[in-house]
Amino acid sequence: MNKVTAPIGYVAKIGKFIFLTVFAILALFPFYWMLVNSFRSNDQIYSNALGFPEQINFDNFVRAWQVGNIGTYFFNTLFVSVVAVALILVISAMAAYVLAKVWNSKVLYLLFSLGLMIPAHTIIVPLFSIFNKVGLTNNFLSIILSYLAMELSLSIFILKGFMVALPKELDEAATIDGCSRTGAFFRVILPISLPGLATVGILAFLFCWNEFLIPLVLITKSEMKMLSQGIQDLNGQYVSELGVMFAGVVMMALPVVVVYLIFQEQVIRGMVAGAVKG
Repeated sequence: MNKVTAPIGYVAKIGKFIFLTVFAILALFPFYWMLVNSFRSNDQIYSNALGFPEQINFDNFVRAWQVGNIGTYFFNTLFVSVVAVALILVISAMAAYVLAKVWNSKVLYLLFSLGLMIPAHTIIVPLFSIFNKVGLTNNFLSIILSYLAMELSLSIFILKGFMVALPKELDEAATIDGCSRTGAFFRVILPISLPGLATVGILAFLFCWNEFLIPLVLITKSEMKMLSQGIQDLNGQYVSELGVMFAGVVMMALPVVVVYLIFQEQVIRGMVAGAVKG
């Protein structure tokens, strides 16, 4: 029996290895193609789109940053994303704590969860109408509030599942030591919820950094555009400058990759905790 099953096990492992290798190549190839072509001239890209650069040349990045105004768009997006993520973390953490430890309202939790079933882009027209009436179009505040509204449901869903797993004795010990409910939250619960907060923060940052449609609708001034809009402008303004466009895409993707690599362990721990206890 062992002599029969052993070859089958080896074949299964080899097949799994081949499948995962092919999948990894297919997944990573677009990133390779984007990175390599960002260092190549237009002639090189058109003559051989899959080739290596003849020499490492950063002219495309300089042109994208300066001429394409990517530098301004980069810092606009960074500012909006950081502020929005900070607000999302604070508000969703407080709401999740109340639902998990203070007031376990199934109706309120269901209300927040319903936001997961509503596609964010279906509310673009109402958003524009509201912000236009109150004079917040072409204003970073409108973008931040939109991101906050769209990410709260998922953030609360993840954090509640994480905080439910925390022992109630932590709150009791904090109360005995003289902490108020607010003090217990900020001094005890919040610090030990870092894996869940990291998960929410990374997901929120990815959404805010890559979002295109909301800024496109709410922002029209050139100096206030987001990075995703700037990449689109590169495609239109430099229609034949593919190297410049690839350089802009690399600069847009790099911060997201770096942030995820730094916090990937916390993200996985937070997602597992939310999945088990949520």
